[in-house]
Amino acid sequence: MSLAETARRAGQSVAVLQRYYAKVLDGEEAKMNALIERGLAEHDEEAEEA
Repeated sequence: MSLAETARRAGQSVAVLQRYYAKVLDGEEAKMNALIERGLAEHDEEAEEA
């Protein structure tokens, strides 16, 4: 999720989000991409089995 969308959902500006939550957000993109890739791979496997 983009910083702008995360900030909007949190009710904060991007600057505030980066200042106070940078440690939490760091590396989240890679984690989310890995989860998406895993989900797509599982979907592909299920489609091949059907």
